[in-house]
Amino acid sequence: MTRYILGNESDVTGFPLTDTMAKFVDSIPTELSSILNQISENDGGVWIVGGAVRDAAMGFMPSDIDLATDLLPGKLLEIFPDAIETGIAFGTITIRSGTYLFQTTTLRSDGDYLDSRRPETVTYNLSLNQDLKRRDFTINSMAIDVARRLYYDPNNGMVDIENRIIRCVGNAEKRINEDALRILRAYRFLGQINTPNWELEENLSTVIINNSFLIRELASERIWQELFKILSCKKSQDIVCTMIEHNVLSTIFDWDNIETTKLTSALRLRYNLDYIALFVLLNYHLKAEDIANLCKKMKLSKSDSKAIYFTYKMSRIIPQNNTRYLRFYRHLIGERWHEILLLSKLFSMFKIDDILSTATPEYFSIIITELQKLEPNKTQKPLIDGNWLMSATNIKQGEKLGRLKDWLYRIQIENDLENKSQIEQYLAKLPWQDDNYHQWPEMKLQ
Repeated sequence: MTRYILGNESDVTGFPLTDTMAKFVDSIPTELSSILNQISENDGGVWIVGGAVRDAAMGFMPSDIDLATDLLPGKLLEIFPDAIETGIAFGTITIRSGTYLFQTTTLRSDGDYLDSRRPETVTYNLSLNQDLKRRDFTINSMAIDVARRLYYDPNNGMVDIENRIIRCVGNAEKRINEDALRILRAYRFLGQINTPNWELEENLSTVIINNSFLIRELASERIWQELFKILSCKKSQDIVCTMIEHNVLSTIFDWDNIETTKLTSALRLRYNLDYIALFVLLNYHLKAEDIANLCKKMKLSKSDSKAIYFTYKMSRIIPQNNTRYLRFYRHLIGERWHEILLLSKLFSMFKIDDILSTATPEYFSIIITELQKLEPNKTQKPLIDGNWLMSATNIKQGEKLGRLKDWLYRIQIENDLENKSQIEQYLAKLPWQDDNYHQWPEMKLQ
């Protein structure tokens, strides 16, 4: 077992580690143990804080470990000269140790928050008690002294863990007005914690409802960063319903008199929708160009924006129920065909989109079943290239050749062809000598 050097004591009464905390402490990597001892050797106090303590208290092994210390940033940089000055203005550096990175912050209290995001000033008061009181939620305001095998909980985070309550430290109105991102973090924690039946504390819910407008002051990147995590969690659809009820999503997406009854009914069915499909469902009322502009406004990545736009377009298509078409449909839609069809089914079920009014929810269920039974194509890549086709037809390189190549590729996918001789047989039957190639089938869904 690692021998730890005792660092400075805290100004908070400690409690013996719980069994799950002890298990976590006994398994921390030697790279972290080395950092803890180096800080203690240099007359410092050091504590594991935040989410790692919360997770350990709940019996989960933390993926990220943050530290707090009573040493000033300058002293830390002397001890760890290769550390990264992550947020030096706020007393935060990131210490390297082996392949690990540990974010380490000097104990502090925060000044006024004038932008609903960051304090204008910080004061290094070197009090663990004061440092824990500046944090967002009680479940994140605990600390562990590894050497003394004690944990500190001045804000009763353990009680809220037992009761599965997300509660602000101190005054909820003050905490939310200090940093509007805490609104979204509250919902994110509802989904991030791997146990069921967590709720927002009643007063916190009221404060969020009354202050949801503050979200507009946040950078788009920060909003999407949190919203992505919410939409990606297992409890996403229940959480999103709560966010609708609290007027948070209407603020994020600038909804104007949007009827949400059908939307919440669709969400409460808890279909297994990924974050892309959920984003489309939440903005079902937009036109294609509007949803593209929303992605741009929220500064989503190109890949996410492309996937959302594609999902929006494909979810408005009613597939034909025949094997040839379904092979083609699956090929063009890709791996997310199931999520897209579930989305189409919801649109049909709740009459959310008029385009799908001619197909019943049961029809989409049938299509899903047929696709699940369909064997994978023997090959997905084109069996022929342009050179082969020019040799076979004497068509010169150009648009006509490209359209004929696409037509044959579509035939290949629809009929599950596996060799060139089969392509030749189909080519012999096609009227490829005609010049009306603009009317030939293309590699796209209509």
